[in-house]
Amino acid sequence: MRSDVPRHRRTLRIAAAVASVTALLLTATSWAGFAAVKGVEGNLAVDTSLGRQLVAASAAPSSSSSEPNTPENILVVGTDTRTGQGRAYGTTVDSSGYGHSDTAFLLHISADRKSAFAVSIPRDSWVVRPGCRADGTTDGTLTPPGRFNTAFAVGGRNCVIAVVKYLTGVPVNHFVEVNFLGFEAIVNALGGVDICTTHAISDPVRRTSTGFVGSGLELPKGNVHVNGTQALALVRARHIGDGSDLSRIDRQHQFMSAVIRQATSAGLVTDPVKLYDVLSKVAQSLTVDAGLTGDALQEFLLSLQGLKPSAIRFYTVPNVGRSDHATVEWVRPAAQLMWAAMIKDTAYPAKSKATASSSAGTTSTKSASPASTDGSSPSTASDATCIS
Repeated sequence: MRSDVPRHRRTLRIAAAVASVTALLLTATSWAGFAAVKGVEGNLAVDTSLGRQLVAASAAPSSSSSEPNTPENILVVGTDTRTGQGRAYGTTVDSSGYGHSDTAFLLHISADRKSAFAVSIPRDSWVVRPGCRADGTTDGTLTPPGRFNTAFAVGGRNCVIAVVKYLTGVPVNHFVEVNFLGFEAIVNALGGVDICTTHAISDPVRRTSTGFVGSGLELPKGNVHVNGTQALALVRARHIGDGSDLSRIDRQHQFMSAVIRQATSAGLVTDPVKLYDVLSKVAQSLTVDAGLTGDALQEFLLSLQGLKPSAIRFYTVPNVGRSDHATVEWVRPAAQLMWAAMIKDTAYPAKSKATASSSAGTTSTKSASPASTDGSSPSTASDATCIS
């Protein structure tokens, strides 16, 4: 079944990123979660070289202070590097090197900690980017047009941070990289995740002329409680719906919302044993910059206590498919509105009488797509809309 493995890995990354980052940042905002984080923080891997490209935010005051906090932009990346994994997940060698950034999204958290929105960057975005050296520094050149995800393969974490800053103009304050091997364990530690589906999903493993395809997923229509194995199959499935990466991102955003609902449920935050187990699995799957450790992490998590799941939105960069049917180009004017909202720390979409009534984000779950290129239709963490 190895012909299906490469796409398996890249579609799995976004859900791993989703589960890990949202569980860590949101579950830990309760007092019980904060105490648990202090116990598992040592499980985080820390890359001290990341200060080269990160933009330091102004020091946030204590959560007890009446002064405002500062906005934070966190770049979350999932990669396909397989160092230390041997033959796991269909690999034939114990690979080394950076791999590719098969998942990337920017998470913006407002200065008042009342709202947040994340923007997914498709791995196949066709972009011109700064040239990077192997150590992640930029060399002062621009590359010919190519896929966004090649930046990580060339120069690793610092390179992809530099590329995102160049493409968006958004200052990146923190970096999180996800080890996808912990995804199934995280979902199981949560006790599974409740979702619903608009129709029965069947994606059996089957042989085609080019090899085996299919995730093995079988789900009934309606409300479903999925375990880690089923969740893994759901986020990696590429032969359901229209089969496009964009529709997969759409489903993954909805799954992200379900994970947040589960991770912030009263049953979890009031169960210290279960909470510690979840956060232990999360911490073991992450590599972070030094600014997300120690007192700085604790202050940051405490500042998020007022952030409600209903105030978190998920988008995809507005884009259109290119003639090669394999890559996408950003719709720059629409994308720039997203980046401007992050840079200026203003509401996205800009609040108006027309949008104020739907600001809770419970009426729409569509991410941007070629048919909806303005990017203004989000999924939200309070959304209970079914996965299609």
